[in-house]
Amino acid sequence: MTKQILTLVLLLSLTFISCKKETTESQNKTNTTTVTKDTLSAKLKDSIVDPDPTDTIPAGKYGINSSNLETANIVRLTLQNIYKDDLSKNVIDDYSKRFIFFEYDLNDDGKKEILVGLTGPYFCGSGGCTQYILDNQGAIITKFTVANYPVVIDTDKSSGWKNLFIQSGHKNRIVKFDGKKYPSNPSLQPELKVTPGDDLPRALNFTNEPYAWFKF
Repeated sequence: MTKQILTLVLLLSLTFISCKKETTESQNKTNTTTVTKDTLSAKLKDSIVDPDPTDTIPAGKYGINSSNLETANIVRLTLQNIYKDDLSKNVIDDYSKRFIFFEYDLNDDGKKEILVGLTGPYFCGSGGCTQYILDNQGAIITKFTVANYPVVIDTDKSSGWKNLFIQSGHKNRIVKFDGKKYPSNPSLQPELKVTPGDDLPRALNFTNEPYAWFKF
């Protein structure tokens, strides 16, 4: 009888030790997983480059279509080439050397065009500012003058390209592609008599959305 009791006690002890070991291993595995996830999360957070460190907007809060650094560099090189003479003569003030952009496929060919907005006294007057539409390689499709922000992108098309609603001279204008480009002066285009729908994409909408400002 005593031998049986000793055997039972031994079995219970072994079972207890085994369960404790499994619990400890499980806890260690959970702790390791948590540490790994936290570490990866921290590394991912640190890896996000802030496209505009001059403002208070967190790096991850910018729109995906308005903060790509490769696109910013394409726009920068294009603007530097366009205005190289005035840049070399220091005609353009520092404030006017800033730009924003918005990538959007305007003709549904699978490639995003780049809408570019400029600012400052060199590019803006009472009627609006200078804007550009570039292809994805930086070639100029259209240069707009006296154009205000934002640019509303319509669902209707002309010559395969989406119509744009651009405010110019305090009125919304309907700007249509003519087969080669959009007309450069929106103020000469037909007035849009209604307010563009809230469901339509708004490009260069920096007054209502977090946009990164770049310099060229």
